This record gives sequence, C-alpha cells and structure tokens, in this order.
Amino acid sequence: MFLGVDHVDTRVRSLRDVEPFYDRFFAAIGLVRKKYSYVDEAGEWSAVPPGVAANVAEYFERTTGGAPPRFVGIIEDGAPPSRTRIAFCAESVAALDEWYARLPEMGAEKVERSTDPAYPAIFFEDPCGTRLELVARVARPSPSPGLSSRAVRPPAP
Repeated sequence: MFLGVDHVDTRVRSLRDVEPFYDRFFAAIGLVRKKYSYVDEAGEWSAVPPGVAANVAEYFERTTGGAPPRFVGIIEDGAPPSRTRIAFCAESVAALDEWYARLPEMGAEKVERSTDPAYPAIFFEDPCGTRLELVARVARPSPSPGLSSRAVRPPAP
C-alpha cells in the first residue's frame, strides 16, 4: 500500500542561485516553514556549525495535531541538474493558467504547458536546471465494485 511521500531531497549546484525561487514557489504551494541545515561530505546532517554556511534549505508544510510535516530539502553539492522530474499537485486545471503566468515571475525557467489534453500540467525548471512540474490530474472513473484496475492474480499452483 502506497502511503504517500514523507520528504524529497534534491541536489543543486548552488543554493544561493535557487533559494529566492524556492522561497516564492514553496510558499505558494503551502511549504511555509523554512529551516537551514548542514550536510557534510560523509552525508551526515546537523545544525549549521558556527562560521560555516548552510548548504541545505528545508521547506516544511504546516501541520496540526502533532503529525510530522512533509518537506522538501534543497541541498547544495555542486551537482549538475538531475534528469528526475518532481511533480507537485496543482489545485485545479483552471489554476494552471495562473501558475503559467506566475512561474516566470518567481524565477522559473523553460516554462511550458503539457500538450496532452488528458494530462493538464506545466513543466519548468529551477534556476539551476532541476526539472519540476505542476499537474492537475482529473478524477478517473472507478473500476467496478470489487475490482481493482491494477489487480494481479497470482499464478495457479
């Protein structure tokens, strides 16, 4: 059973180059709390040591009832952009028009709409080339009661 995603960590060449974009974008999608951390060369996370620049910005959702927040971590490690695409949910298909106008103002690059009418989305990149997406998928019809569209029968003995 898929329970969702707890967090995403993605690497960028320069935190300084992408931070203004992510400050605006993540606030707009509800990741409203920000924390800085430090990751050393061995991959150990810690608070930012005195005299050392933070190399991680983490953006958290607001939660209630003691649930741990989901978050996205942006880690500077000098890496080239990943070919991975991270897709975020848009509020609705209609909201994509507003996003299409706002993303360049936030600093997004290579903003383009999906050309597939069955897949309403906007594809874009952060200032370091990380591939991102906003998607507003429409509800799909439910399968017949008792059936799953992904059900797999075990082989007969």
